[in-house]
Amino acid sequence: MSALFRFRVLAVSGTRQWCAVAGRLTVKTSGALHEELTARCADATLVVLDLREMQVLTDDPLLIPPWPAGPQTIHLLAPAGLRAQTADPRVHWHTELDTAWQAWGGVSS
Repeated sequence: MSALFRFRVLAVSGTRQWCAVAGRLTVKTSGALHEELTARCADATLVVLDLREMQVLTDDPLLIPPWPAGPQTIHLLAPAGLRAQTADPRVHWHTELDTAWQAWGGVSS
């Protein structure tokens, strides 16, 4: 894993995972983060990624969005700079921790 970001699994329930990532997000590290998350979350059906501690260091579109391939649904808590980076229908944006938690817990999706 790149030394430019830190990845932590905070919760697992069945095929759901809650992960937090901190560090610097650049065009180069977004590909490495995508690969790491895909490897760790490939079998998940629902993933919540807390990317609020990521520093987005580019205004250019990222060539590879950092979220994983594989999961059916991805809920993101993320810096505003990442919102314009995807049209992926699996991605659901959250600005509040409690709404992401409810989505992960199955209260709403």
